[in-house]
Amino acid sequence: MTRSKPDPKKLLATLKAEGGDKASLHGAVLTGQVLKQLRLREADLSSAELENCKLTECALDGARFTAANLTGATITGSILHGAEFHKAVLSKVVIRASMFDKADFSDATAPGLKIAGSYGVAVKFCGVDLTGASLEDIDLKLGDFGKAKLAGAVLRRSRFHGASFTGCDLTGANLTDAELQGANLASAIVQEAKFKGAKYDRKTKWGRGGPPADAVLVKR
Repeated sequence: MTRSKPDPKKLLATLKAEGGDKASLHGAVLTGQVLKQLRLREADLSSAELENCKLTECALDGARFTAANLTGATITGSILHGAEFHKAVLSKVVIRASMFDKADFSDATAPGLKIAGSYGVAVKFCGVDLTGASLEDIDLKLGDFGKAKLAGAVLRRSRFHGASFTGCDLTGANLTDAELQGANLASAIVQEAKFKGAKYDRKTKWGRGGPPADAVLVKR
């Protein structure tokens, strides 16, 4: 006998009333629902269907979204420190005014992802497909973009101090006015990437071609 899925609205009402910290929501179907001011710290949302959801002012520290489908979802004003998005589908997801230190997006599929007005230190983007993503004017210090696909991505004015771009594809990416002090781009693919006004220092590592001519060396 096939077990029926719980009604999304009843499930959300229960989470609102009782709290959802450490809740087991594996495979939950919440497509198109509004999740507002919910406590879902360390909740298991792996393989959940969250397509076109709106997550607003939620506490999602340590939540697990492994292999979850968040296509078209919007996350606003939420805390996602240490959240896991390993192999999640994040196509056209928008993250605004949120904090996500040490979050793990490794191997996620996220073309068209947009992050704005947010902050995330030591975030893992290893192997993520971020083709055409917009990570503009945000703080991603110490981020790991190893083998990530950032072709055509917009990274203008963002802070990548100490970030690693080992084996990262930055073909055609826009890093105008980005801050790259201490970043490692030694093995990154940077053909046709724009570095006009991008700041770097003597700790920044470049490939054989050296720093781009229109990037700016910061001597301090």
